[in-house]
Amino acid sequence: MSNVSNRHPLKPFTAGDKALSGQRLAKVGYKTSKKTPAKFASVAVSVPQIEVSDVQDNILRLLPYIGTMLENAQDGIIKGLYESASGKCIDISDADISVSACIGYLAAEAAGDRLTKEAIESWFDSELSENLFASIAEKLRFVDADGAITEDQETVVLKHLKVYRTVLSMLAGGKTLLGEKQILNCKSALTLAPNENDAMVTRLNARLTAMEKPKSMEEMLELV
Repeated sequence: MSNVSNRHPLKPFTAGDKALSGQRLAKVGYKTSKKTPAKFASVAVSVPQIEVSDVQDNILRLLPYIGTMLENAQDGIIKGLYESASGKCIDISDADISVSACIGYLAAEAAGDRLTKEAIESWFDSELSENLFASIAEKLRFVDADGAITEDQETVVLKHLKVYRTVLSMLAGGKTLLGEKQILNCKSALTLAPNENDAMVTRLNARLTAMEKPKSMEEMLELV
């Protein structure tokens, strides 16, 4: 969606748009209905990934904001320790919330090591819902020449969207098993993610692919 230069044009956003290789897709979306027209047209732009060297060159200016990021990580660590103790945690040590501990926490989040229902739902809402909404509306032939849908049609689309969100969030459970049609539909939906190298897409596709492989009777009975 962008020419390889220092200028990156915004273009009308449509479901299935992808970033150029090595770039990420930034999108600005607005929804419309018969009674409430969209404030602006939805657009997207393919932009370069932020280079590590750029961060290093501006590290002193970034320091105040890095502090805020680490404080948020500390909050996440404290919440995790409290919940893991079933609400009976009475103190937190300096080592628990050190910079090193915060880096470990941030690394785990970035790598998607903790594939939770909440993480999947948050990712779905921010990265997939808009593209999938447009795709569902198009398949149901709800979109008119002006790109608008009625409130009743929007309600129907949102119901379908909720089903996808629920099924994908179920993949956080290690024992979740989906039917063949559900797996195919989920994989198709994941292709609508704006960034092809999205870590969450990789994790979810891996879970779906694992379900396609036949299991032995011993595995099904958890004997091995």
